[in-house]
Amino acid sequence: MISKLSGTLDSILSDGAIIDVNGVGYFIHASAKTLAQLPKVGEKISLMIEHIIRQDHQQLCGFYDENERMCFRLLLGVQGVGIKVALAILSVFTPDELLSAIVHQDKTALIRAEGVGPKVAGRIVLELKDKKLDFIQNAPLSLPEKSSPIQDALAGLMGLGYSKTEAAGALSAVIQDAGSEPPVATLIKLALQKLASRG
Repeated sequence: MISKLSGTLDSILSDGAIIDVNGVGYFIHASAKTLAQLPKVGEKISLMIEHIIRQDHQQLCGFYDENERMCFRLLLGVQGVGIKVALAILSVFTPDELLSAIVHQDKTALIRAEGVGPKVAGRIVLELKDKKLDFIQNAPLSLPEKSSPIQDALAGLMGLGYSKTEAAGALSAVIQDAGSEPPVATLIKLALQKLASRG
């Protein structure tokens, strides 16, 4: 299995790039965001690789950072999402933007990506909402207001053992239901009820 390629950037195409590794050219499928970060043709390059092996073919997908590769793996685990659609999503969303869409169950946002219809968008937010997404470092949670009570409640829930993603999702749901910002104690109590009902 190939997990990383380092060589010289031979060319950039609309849906990927060719990397020359000791005279052998490897075609790498990549998102538009990864392609936009590539160096100039002829310069050295190193990409993390997801080596996809199927019965009738093999494909190499390249990623500029580990967060994007992890999001790609998660997306491939969703029914109806293949390599092309996963890369199309990552061409529109950064990992932290994708996390925010999943936390807030924002199906409408995902439809912006080519090849993603309402049914696929619905499956993505449904199947990934309970996944551990804390690998995305410093991802903005896009809570309605980044005020002290919310941040205190978030810290309190994480202190009880919940992940950042779980806690943020529950708090966001509580605030949407309440239509206002309850006190910290109430936020934590209601969020715990949400988390318990999901479990």
